[in-house]
Amino acid sequence: MAWYEEFFGEDYMRFHLRGGEREERRALSECDFVISALDLHPGARVLDLCCGQGRHAVELARRGFNVTGFDLSDYLLGLARDRADKADVTVNFVRGDMRELPWENHFDAVVNMFTSFGYLETDEEDEKALRVMRGALRPGGKLLIDHHNRERTTPWLEHGRKDWAKHEGHIVLDQQEWNVCHSRIHVARTIIGPDGGRRETGFVLRIYSHSEMLSMFARVGLEWVKTYGSHDGSEYEHDSPRMAIVARKPAEES
Repeated sequence: MAWYEEFFGEDYMRFHLRGGEREERRALSECDFVISALDLHPGARVLDLCCGQGRHAVELARRGFNVTGFDLSDYLLGLARDRADKADVTVNFVRGDMRELPWENHFDAVVNMFTSFGYLETDEEDEKALRVMRGALRPGGKLLIDHHNRERTTPWLEHGRKDWAKHEGHIVLDQQEWNVCHSRIHVARTIIGPDGGRRETGFVLRIYSHSEMLSMFARVGLEWVKTYGSHDGSEYEHDSPRMAIVARKPAEES
């Protein structure tokens, strides 16, 4: 079983994305950014790809967009549906693999937030997923992929990194290694429960450079529009905290 088929469960929510008021405030500002960067107007059909617990999908629906949330995790989709019910908004939540989207020429925008690209086993599989995203867009539709900025992220991983944290009686130990040959972060996580019990988990993330992403966009037939360096809309630079790339599906196929 691939790591991403089991990682995004209760432990992920408890230790990796804890939620709370700070995350809710971030979701609001991130949705402001999405709407501005993609020039969205109420009623637009938006696919929140790898929507997780639905922070962005529900907020976008609350603002008048026609939103579909797509994710592989049953657990996170359950939380997303509860969130939509509490907010009294309608979101079409769908479970599936990002390489097998069931739509063609349908969405005005596809949004992929919070470093949710680069999980697959090979670059070819990532490119396959990107090609399917393009297919789901209507002609002239836009894609936003929000990711780490490799130039800022990788220097502090070159010699490995170890972190630990304590939360709700659990101790979480992370050992992070940077594989320079394959441009992947490998994180081995050990969780020690209040009773002393241990469980092992972890994840692998491909970190693409800006030029690698633009080359991939070109290969699948997407036109680069702009790259932002932060959710505040600032320009992308070498040391920017994020790499948020906007691309467009051509309005007319060649």
